[in-house]
Amino acid sequence: MRAVAAACVLLTGCFYIDPIFPQPHYQFTVQPDVISRGGMVTLSAQLKNTETQAGSFEWTVKGCTSFQGNAATGCDDPPFYPPPGNTDDSASTVQVGIPPAMMSGAKIQAIVVTLDARSDRGAKALPENTNEVYAVGNASPVLDLHRESHSLAVGGPIDVIAAYSDIDGAPGDVTLGWTVTAPPSAPAASFESFAIAQDPGDPTHRKAGRRLIPTAEGTWDVEVSARDPEGGTTTHHLALAVVPDQPPCLRQWLPTVPPVGATLPVSVPTVFQVPLVDDDVDPYPPIGAPSQLAFAWSILRPGASRREVQAGATGNAIVLDPAAFTPGDLVELRVEIADRQRAPLPCDDAALTCSIPSSASCLQRQTWRVEVR
Repeated sequence: MRAVAAACVLLTGCFYIDPIFPQPHYQFTVQPDVISRGGMVTLSAQLKNTETQAGSFEWTVKGCTSFQGNAATGCDDPPFYPPPGNTDDSASTVQVGIPPAMMSGAKIQAIVVTLDARSDRGAKALPENTNEVYAVGNASPVLDLHRESHSLAVGGPIDVIAAYSDIDGAPGDVTLGWTVTAPPSAPAASFESFAIAQDPGDPTHRKAGRRLIPTAEGTWDVEVSARDPEGGTTTHHLALAVVPDQPPCLRQWLPTVPPVGATLPVSVPTVFQVPLVDDDVDPYPPIGAPSQLAFAWSILRPGASRREVQAGATGNAIVLDPAAFTPGDLVELRVEIADRQRAPLPCDDAALTCSIPSSASCLQRQTWRVEVR
């Protein structure tokens, strides 16, 4: 019911007048202050000179190709906001995504924001904004860094992968800059690029890689900067906590080694092998990059004072043929492993097993005592 005001004058009776409501005004804000292609902006409106802030708000945002002197030209029609089917254009605050390009494909340089605001009584509000045109700038490249490596040990390869794109440009126009910072007093390290297969189904993204081979323990920092032709730059860092390289560990060997004092009878050609070696840089079987793990096989014949290194037996397996011996011979077959550090074993030759860190859980030598039959 429409509100009325009543005034009664002595002796003359009463008369009624409608109250006077001033015409409402509105003011809106656009955040952030710096708008970029492909980014988001928040549009917020506030009604003034009204009893309540409730009302309706119809937003319109157009993209334009030119921005000069606080004026825009070459604007698209229809506007890109509200999008078809939008149901939120009556709210006082809306989120609007800025397209990277106009309908023609040209880059957006400005947006024009207009608002039809009305009070809860349906009265049209007048704008207080002096500026409805906003510049739209370049979007910096999008950059992501990650590493792909089995470990972070000295001497082991660490692949650093940069995935990048440009919202308002072609990824092929983006230039990458790579910098590696080593711990104090660390020797020079290899930091070379390597080829990465691109995804043909996703031409908007690209990948590039560098392989770091650290020469000392400590924190290594890899910095990558992606720069587009308009000068937009995105820089990320990747910290790599490099640890000392540990000796390799025999984790599985076949056949099973008999208990101390016992022998393994062999009457037919038998394969002796090491299926599994654990190492932070050179595991076996290899993981990713080729392994530099070395296997050395040797035989101690009955009555011999020196072991015979089996030339050419550099893999993880060897065949022992009993026909090369006399039945009843007691033969020692030995395997020793070394990673790329090639650290010498600290044990006497007579020791059937050996471990560089003096740990029974991590052996670099294993010996079978074989009885030929």
